[in-house]
Amino acid sequence: MRSQQTFLCQGLLLPVLGLALLLLDSLGDDLLFHQLEFDSYEITIPKKLSFWREEQGVPSSVAYLLQLAGKKHIIHLWPKKLLLPQHLRVFSFTEEGQLLEDHPYIPKDCNYMGLVEGFQDSDATLSTCMGGLRGVLSIDAKQYQIEPLKASSTFEHVVYLLKDEVSNQTCGLTDDETERQMAQQEDMARISDYTMSYKHQKYLELVMIFDTRRFEFVKHNLSLILYDAILLTAIIDTYYQDINMRIHLKGIEVWSNEGLIRTDHPALADVLKEFIRYRKYTITTRITTDWVHLYISRKYIDALALSWGRVCSTDLSGSISTFLDENVLGPATWTAHELGHSVGMLHDKEYCQCRGRKSCIMGTGRTGFSNCSYELYFKHLSQAAKCLNDIPQPHYIKSRCGNRIIEQNEECDCGSIEECEEDLCCRADCKLKLGANCSVGLCCDKCNFLPSGYVCRDEENECDLPEYCYGNSDKCPADTYKQDGTPCSYEGRCYNQKCRSRYMQYQSIFGPDAREAPTKCYEVINIQGDQYGHCAIEDVHTYIKCKKENAICGRLQCINVKVIPDLPDHTIIMSTHLEEDNIICWGTGYHLSMHPMGIPDIGMLYDATSCGEDQVCFKTNCVNSSVLKFDCVPEKCNGRGVCNANRNCHCMYGRAPPFCEEFGYGGSIDSGPPGPRKELVPPTIQVLSVMLLRLVLFIISAIIVCFRQLIVKCLQPKPKKPQTNIKTTDPEKETNKVNKQSLPSMKSVLETKDLES
Repeated sequence: MRSQQTFLCQGLLLPVLGLALLLLDSLGDDLLFHQLEFDSYEITIPKKLSFWREEQGVPSSVAYLLQLAGKKHIIHLWPKKLLLPQHLRVFSFTEEGQLLEDHPYIPKDCNYMGLVEGFQDSDATLSTCMGGLRGVLSIDAKQYQIEPLKASSTFEHVVYLLKDEVSNQTCGLTDDETERQMAQQEDMARISDYTMSYKHQKYLELVMIFDTRRFEFVKHNLSLILYDAILLTAIIDTYYQDINMRIHLKGIEVWSNEGLIRTDHPALADVLKEFIRYRKYTITTRITTDWVHLYISRKYIDALALSWGRVCSTDLSGSISTFLDENVLGPATWTAHELGHSVGMLHDKEYCQCRGRKSCIMGTGRTGFSNCSYELYFKHLSQAAKCLNDIPQPHYIKSRCGNRIIEQNEECDCGSIEECEEDLCCRADCKLKLGANCSVGLCCDKCNFLPSGYVCRDEENECDLPEYCYGNSDKCPADTYKQDGTPCSYEGRCYNQKCRSRYMQYQSIFGPDAREAPTKCYEVINIQGDQYGHCAIEDVHTYIKCKKENAICGRLQCINVKVIPDLPDHTIIMSTHLEEDNIICWGTGYHLSMHPMGIPDIGMLYDATSCGEDQVCFKTNCVNSSVLKFDCVPEKCNGRGVCNANRNCHCMYGRAPPFCEEFGYGGSIDSGPPGPRKELVPPTIQVLSVMLLRLVLFIISAIIVCFRQLIVKCLQPKPKKPQTNIKTTDPEKETNKVNKQSLPSMKSVLETKDLES
């Protein structure tokens, strides 16, 4: 690492200072030299190592190689889910004080959490929304902040080593709360196994507000405020996943004109009093949320952060903290600290256990919660926190022309005036241009409806079904697929639009040589109740053993594995030798810590997988296949179709819905009209025709090459024979005529004769 402090002799000071000024000018605001926050920094170039995506809807993972302090570190990352709504509401103000609301575009799946390979005590919260890696890393109790160098053309990043926790930082906790802490001491000292307090996942919806001075600090760049807010939320969310609670950023407000409350009080407590009134009488009229936090770019005499009230209890509640520079870990930690108070936590005392760390978030630390925090949090949940059970809804949007969402009374929506100028189909007033029938949609192309029968959504696999355009609408019919329980390949059954087959699952993991394991493998391994053999994970921290009759529906087992496959990061492969039967059973493991991080488990048998005759796995139990409620007998569709998820017949080509009795072009009443197919030459005939044509051309070419000289001679014109005219001529004149001929001409006559003879 390179230290920020450099000592120079007096003679070299001016040249080096000039060079440094040129360097700083070229880098702009990329380097953040804040002596109070960073110990040292270094420049590094992250290298992307891998990218993996499993089935639709399952999070992807990415890995980066990062060099820090001369050592290489591999960071494994997974996208955060539920962090943001589909349309984040951002409020700001004009110079005249008029309220504005916007819904900015934010790239999908650009916020990640993860860990550093080889370090048990590590975590990472990073964002790629702005093009590079931005966020925080924790490795062996050291915290780093990473930022992209905007002036770099080689993907350079600057990594800052943050200073250790500062013990004199203060939270404005009241005396009453301190007394309550002391009363809890005896109980807290007896609590050690705080991980046993896990409950069902909770969700806290948060609104962040940034004051005028913060807006000025980022040079009136609203986008920087936006991405600061998202990164802050992501860091806080990483903290709270420890207690199985997710943080959801519901909205942002930026005081872009002037402060809407007084923030120039000497004490932060006075600012908080004004803020909680502002929340009750102003914020709640615009947006409903569980909690509101205000960031202020100003120092106060009494505290750096303060909160009032409890979540789910009253609108007279909220929290505030200072946000003075580019360091995002400090403000994020203080926000997490104040949110801890909102869900019942108090300050940690010396008797609180912190998993071996010096201090936790409710103390002066930057990571983790103590056993005291766990117990108080779950006590609060059981008493007054019902609002945390509400799963955040994806849509928070105010109807208006220009938000790129076609709403009621709108024919189209092309966005801003500038965007609409480039749009071929839509006007800025959300009306279609003259001659246009549509602007967007799977059944719209170049402002016109696609013809009836056009495939707007093709089938993805054998359990999916296609959809077709109607010809008079821009919308593709709703996605349809085969009814759950429909038979599919390798003795499988369709379920949730996929073919669930034991054979296909172990082949996809262990390769084509793998074979199905005998029942003994399942019965021995899945009754263990560990990461390699279990039927469920309960409350995030406990493996549930399989009962013997359900062992076949626990973790997948197979035999005859010849080559260890290349599997996603953190997938554990386990082989178990059954000595009595001389069988090696192969399977995968799944660690408890991977579950709350959303890492997919590829080794757990899917629901609807067969576990016997007329038996299927369902929620890790082997039950009768009737649980799938499959009722599509062949007679229903006259043997010429299958049932879709709506229990309607999807007919094969040549029969018409609804019951595939009459002539038609296939499809269902849900799929849209397929239309007639074009008569095509069968593929085999096409291939044979091409091969035959090539063979004929080859033979012709060979003949031309072999008989080229003969062909050339045959094609040359034959010389004309000399003609003998029987005429009465004067012998003397004829003799003179012959004598006048030149030698070449006589030679030509002789050669011609030789050829003739």
